Amino acid sequence: MVRIEKIKEIRPRLLDEFNLKEFVPRTPAIAEAYRWGKELHAGQVRLSGEPYFETHCAWVGAFLDKLVENEAWTIAGLLHDSVEDSGESLDRIRAHFPGALGEQVAFIVDGVTKLSAPRDGRSREMETLRKLGMFRDPGVFLVKLADKTHNLLTLEHMPPAKQVQKATEAIRAYGKLAGILNCHQWRCWLEDLAFPFAEPDTYVYVKEHVDADPRLRLEFIQPLLDQLGGLMEKVGIDGRATIFVNGYWQVWQKLRRMARSRKASLNNFAMVNDLVSFRLVVDGNNKDACYALLGAVNTFFGPYLDNDRFDDFIAYPQNGYRALQVTAYLPDFGAVEVVIATDEMEGENMWGVVDCIRQGRDTSHYNPVEILTPSGGARFLREGSSVLDAVASIQQEMLLDKISAVKVNGALARLSDRVRPGDVVEVVTSGKRLTPSGDWLGFANETTARLLRMVLATQSLKKDAEIGRARLQPVIAEEGILALEDVQALETDRMDNLLEELGCSSLEDLYVAVGGGAVRLDDFRKALCKVGITREQLGWVTVNIAADPAENRPGVLARLAGLVSKHNGNILRSVNNTLPEGGFTLRLVVTFPQAEYKDAMEESFRTSGIVFKSLQVV
Repeated sequence: MVRIEKIKEIRPRLLDEFNLKEFVPRTPAIAEAYRWGKELHAGQVRLSGEPYFETHCAWVGAFLDKLVENEAWTIAGLLHDSVEDSGESLDRIRAHFPGALGEQVAFIVDGVTKLSAPRDGRSREMETLRKLGMFRDPGVFLVKLADKTHNLLTLEHMPPAKQVQKATEAIRAYGKLAGILNCHQWRCWLEDLAFPFAEPDTYVYVKEHVDADPRLRLEFIQPLLDQLGGLMEKVGIDGRATIFVNGYWQVWQKLRRMARSRKASLNNFAMVNDLVSFRLVVDGNNKDACYALLGAVNTFFGPYLDNDRFDDFIAYPQNGYRALQVTAYLPDFGAVEVVIATDEMEGENMWGVVDCIRQGRDTSHYNPVEILTPSGGARFLREGSSVLDAVASIQQEMLLDKISAVKVNGALARLSDRVRPGDVVEVVTSGKRLTPSGDWLGFANETTARLLRMVLATQSLKKDAEIGRARLQPVIAEEGILALEDVQALETDRMDNLLEELGCSSLEDLYVAVGGGAVRLDDFRKALCKVGITREQLGWVTVNIAADPAENRPGVLARLAGLVSKHNGNILRSVNNTLPEGGFTLRLVVTFPQAEYKDAMEESFRTSGIVFKSLQVV
């Protein structure tokens, strides 16, 4: 039997799913923790003016209780602020709940409690984060995540600067922690709570585009879901067909990665395949049924399949994630992802360590390492991560080609070294920078390797583009051109024809193609002639000048333009730049009524009294 979900709401809130309006104790010990916590926090209020314990601590406890139904963790959630804010002691907590229960509650509360007297001059927050990293216990991590999540729900009551700080920390540190714990649904929710405060303008831009996307219309989703569910029935596989709508922050990050690797532009959300993910979940744990269903899905989409975007994470799991992922590109809609997994796999795909705890499975592979930045920021990495992985987690926006050196706890470290819980990792970006290498892939985790491959690909393209520019220079100089950018600006149609003739999407792509050997110089010469980019057709003379700071005086450009006019030249285009040291460059595209005026103009330039570092006239 196949169960097809009927979609009524595209983006239901996790808060509604957990329905935490009233705390209902599940055991006598939890009821006592609630009573005691209320007593300890009596009179304390939040910035919103609401009673502290009943709105915050009770929410954290209730969320955890519904999530994992672990008595010690629920009690720890209720009492997580008791030592820090109420002056209670860990010994009293142990005594209040005798035996193993009290020990576990005290351990978790200790793990999430901020330090009041930091050592070595470090900030309280820095030492607290370092301490949290030492505990490395699922209960500690989940209580801290629940605490941060509820703080985000009431972020509007904080001052604007604090809002940005807390929201940014939530995304960079705690969103990543939820991701490493493979709690994907929780991660998306947490990040989307923070996104409007961390980057408000970007959030509005992304939300407008995503919410207007045709793939999120019920009239698109439900019929396709019914068809995919019908495929399961046809193949004879029991299970369910459902969807998962990705978070705004996650969609934006994926689009940015695609833009960096030149697979999409930042306004082309249609290329993001998991904006909505159609998930076919097979009952039980029959992997063979997943592969049988894969064949049916491939046949169903046929020519619309994107063969470059298929992942087999069943054969090669990624951080506990197991599934087959297929992408189809549907005209008038965009890329759509179909995920095939067993019921056991899907539970862990969405809720990671939480699902393992619920099902009584091993959680040892969810043992994140927390590292810190000198400014007190936290980052969470998988166990066994390298210094390079730490760098990638700290400065993703700068990517991996900006590293000069890395210090761990104040001492220089190698990129291949392993990080340990509580390490303070500082990325030095001044001075000569390290050149990213394919060898780095040998000590990079999957996330870092993905970023590194983009950097290596970009570097390779840049190198090919530089080679291509150099190879084309003597060829275009024969035609009176020193920069194809001038042709692009002045003769757009001819340039478009040239690119079409050579099968290139842009001028930069042409440089890369020539540098990489995909376009031969002979073919380039023939194409120039065919589209009319020649000296005879254009009648151009190009002048390129570079001068020292001493020559960069008021009126010098006017003097040079006057020398062109003196010889009946007509300036079609002028491109000038002031260099950092104060010198300048000038490129002029000129036409003359007669060819001999070119030589006379060049002589006037050379005898003008202006000292040039270089003067080129073609």
